[in-house]
Amino acid sequence: MTRGRKPLPRETLALRDTLRKDRERPSSTIGEPIPVEKVHELCQVSGLQGATERARKIYWATCRKVAAQGMLDVAFCQQLLIYAIELDLLIKCEEDIKHNGMYLVVETKKGTMAIPNPAVKQLHQAADRLLKIGGNFGFDPVSRSRLKAAMMLDDAKKATGVKAVFAAILADDGEGVDEQ
Repeated sequence: MTRGRKPLPRETLALRDTLRKDRERPSSTIGEPIPVEKVHELCQVSGLQGATERARKIYWATCRKVAAQGMLDVAFCQQLLIYAIELDLLIKCEEDIKHNGMYLVVETKKGTMAIPNPAVKQLHQAADRLLKIGGNFGFDPVSRSRLKAAMMLDDAKKATGVKAVFAAILADDGEGVDEQ
């Protein structure tokens, strides 16, 4: 049984500017993280050719996103492939549910019956796996908001005095503002 939240990776703490020397933890990558420019040459994994075209597109986009965060290691590529395949499965299940509906009508010895569409159960299982894998890489909204807030703090720290105040005010990108 787990106790509390999973510890955040060192890179995430550095982006949030909450990395402290007294609570130092090892980097999530062994060696240097893969830069975005080298993703296509270093992230070739077995099983990638067997995946669907949509899953491959999802895989490469996800690899670039994790590399941009500075958290991509060669060892993580296989897990990102599983993430891409599960996301592709989730999309297929959504399409099946949209086409066939939540229930299927079948003929039995006793007559016509409506049974739940098996795609619904598969969709929920795929969503659970996606959330679990995505949580490892900061794909959830909480991690996103923390990273965004940390980046705004970094921009504000570069300026000093009155410039810092104006930088913090101007850093608001207008999200959440209801203009009328």
